[in-house]
Amino acid sequence: MLAVGNPTYERQMKTNMLATSLLLSLGLSVASAGQSDPRFYGIWAGVETYEIPAHGGPYGQWGQAPVKKSAEIGIGDSGQTLAVGQGLLRGRFEISPRWGENTLDFRVRGRTFLLGQSPYLAGGRTHGRLVLSADGNTLTETAVALLPGTPSEVTCNISGTLYRQGKK
Repeated sequence: MLAVGNPTYERQMKTNMLATSLLLSLGLSVASAGQSDPRFYGIWAGVETYEIPAHGGPYGQWGQAPVKKSAEIGIGDSGQTLAVGQGLLRGRFEISPRWGENTLDFRVRGRTFLLGQSPYLAGGRTHGRLVLSADGNTLTETAVALLPGTPSEVTCNISGTLYRQGKK
């Protein structure tokens, strides 16, 4: 039987404590790496560029010249919501965020359509990345969207620079 004062018991306890400490610290570091970053929250406005690249294949698409438009997006609900108020494909998107150092990578889980929009013709953003500047006042955006098209949806690349509106 193992007991206090027994060298084998003490060595086993030290090993167990070390293993527990290691697992706990790894768990905390993984949890903190995925925490939402409130510096992204708020309203951002600027200019987005939309480009439809050409590609071949059975459902190939014709390329289009890039188009620039004013854009306004909002990020809220602990990074779970991306709202596009001005620009291409307006609406409210439920996203699955993945946080990094000054980055928010996202995939769209669902979308709320604006009054009068048909969910069958609206298309939508599918995924993207937002990068926050060092001063926290500029977002650089790269994203991909699907637009309605015939015979199938058309891929659109979105890039932009957006600036924080209002106070942090």
